[in-house]
Amino acid sequence: MSECFRWISVMFVPFMCAGILGYGLWKRAPVYEYFTEGVREGLEAAVTMLPFLMAIFLGLETLTASGAMELLELLAKPLLRFFGIPEQLAPLILLRPVSGSGSLAVLEETLEAVGPDSFVGRAACILSGSCETVFYVIGMYFSVTSVKKIRHCLPIGLLCYAIGVLGAVWVCRIL
Repeated sequence: MSECFRWISVMFVPFMCAGILGYGLWKRAPVYEYFTEGVREGLEAAVTMLPFLMAIFLGLETLTASGAMELLELLAKPLLRFFGIPEQLAPLILLRPVSGSGSLAVLEETLEAVGPDSFVGRAACILSGSCETVFYVIGMYFSVTSVKKIRHCLPIGLLCYAIGVLGAVWVCRIL
């Protein structure tokens, strides 16, 4: 049975491409022109997003290399204690709004340190799965869509993020 699933997994993309190509040819559509137009639009979108990606990654690396991230963690710990949030979640809470891939690395470190079945491990998993990368979304999506009026997006996004963090810990406490 697993051999069948492996075969389906390996052949899915080629069959999908062949099906799309076959349908386009059957409808007598200019398939190659559509393909090259899609590639061109994709490259234009990538070029448009590149400066925003570079800014996010440079800022993140600067925070980490300068030690400012450790200082932020130290300053956040009393606030976390006040809300009943374990201190081990501080790096994840601070990094998640900025970088999804960076926060996954922090999640992995957290799970290796405390275990996936611990309270902190479960809260970290829920937090990673339910909280958005606020700065990344604002930087990337608004740059591509040319939205100019984003004045309220950051405060509302961060408020929703804080509610998500509190909700993740609350769900772990009651379950």
